[in-house]
Amino acid sequence: MSDQAAFQEIDDAVRQDDLKAWWTRYGTWVVGGVVVLVVAVAAFVGWRQYEASRGAAASAAYTASLAKIGKDDSAARTELDLQAKSAPEPYRSLAALAAAQLRGTADQDVAALLAVAPNLPSELSDLAVVMAAFRGLDAGKADELFGRLEPLAGPQRAFRVSVRELQALAAARKGDTKTARAAWEEIAKDRAAPPGAQQRAQAMLNLYAAGEAK
Repeated sequence: MSDQAAFQEIDDAVRQDDLKAWWTRYGTWVVGGVVVLVVAVAAFVGWRQYEASRGAAASAAYTASLAKIGKDDSAARTELDLQAKSAPEPYRSLAALAAAQLRGTADQDVAALLAVAPNLPSELSDLAVVMAAFRGLDAGKADELFGRLEPLAGPQRAFRVSVRELQALAAARKGDTKTARAAWEEIAKDRAAPPGAQQRAQAMLNLYAAGEAK
């Protein structure tokens, strides 16, 4: 055997002894760490599947409750109230918003929508206030709600166009054509406004123009 081969065997033996010593000292921790990692991955996958299943069940229950509106409002309201307490998001907030519109009278709906608004996510909270204002318009309470509506008309707010439509409708009902027309013009010029809102605004402006032409 050459000197080089002998030295190689000695080096390999030393390495094996070092590996055995290292494994004896740390092997249990390595195995334990692998087990923990496997368990963690399995738990994460299981949780994701559970959440997906729970979300699907909540979606089905919410849809079924909405289908009862107009047929059995009392049953729909009862189911939605329960979902508003226990369903996962976003169905918890959506159920609360829907249930608030089934209280019976316009006054009750307005009160319920305003009560639930602070507990909803930002955009749904804005929507609850806008819905309350629409219901208040029929109940003659629009003026009481306009103070809460104006902050929602900012350029970055999701329902700013709806707020302007409400303001235009309320002004028109009071005979304030100037204010109503200004609101409709703002909507018609808003490039980010939904097409339906722009069409309604333009139709109202055409109606005013036709009335002035007579």
